[in-house]
Amino acid sequence: MRSFLDKILGMPIYVHLLAVCALLCLIVFVTLKRIDSYTNHNQAVVVPDVRGLQIEKAAPFFEKNFLRYVIIDSIYSKEVAPGAIIELSPDANAKVKKNRIVYVTVNAKTEEATTIPEIADISYRQAYALLKSRGFAKVDVKYVSSEFRDLAIGVEYGGRMLESGDRVPLTAKIILVVGDGNILSDSADSTDVQGKDIIGGEESWF
Repeated sequence: MRSFLDKILGMPIYVHLLAVCALLCLIVFVTLKRIDSYTNHNQAVVVPDVRGLQIEKAAPFFEKNFLRYVIIDSIYSKEVAPGAIIELSPDANAKVKKNRIVYVTVNAKTEEATTIPEIADISYRQAYALLKSRGFAKVDVKYVSSEFRDLAIGVEYGGRMLESGDRVPLTAKIILVVGDGNILSDSADSTDVQGKDIIGGEESWF
């Protein structure tokens, strides 16, 4: 053993350098191979296009392609069946590595709804902004006879006046009822009941 070491040590210095370089190359080669094996290098799979399917029916497609999935969000759309997959991340048909997690967004089974806030006796602008801040996208305005102009009276939906606390879908079309500041006087009402008209400054009793 000693004579073998003496022979190695007795070799020229360039032989030692070549041996060290060879050893380093071997270490790098083995390390890269292990990294490729760990990261599944050059082993890409395709994200299946399962949009429109229920998650139960889509699960086998993920498993077949060696992918995992996680539901991260739900949104409501009338164009897709309740519970169906709407979006994928990464997108459908994208090439990813095996065992990659695909993040799934599904269609909510019920419309998102919220409560009607108390808006009576506040200004039209405040009431409108308050309804918008709650998430209502479709807010129309209807003026009715009232003592004060631009004062909010209430919210109408489906032909009836709502009360604060009533729950309404965010996609619903609601109507903000606002006063116009124009109330007929008692004398005018009385004249209408009697059928009395004023035409050209003269009274008509037809």
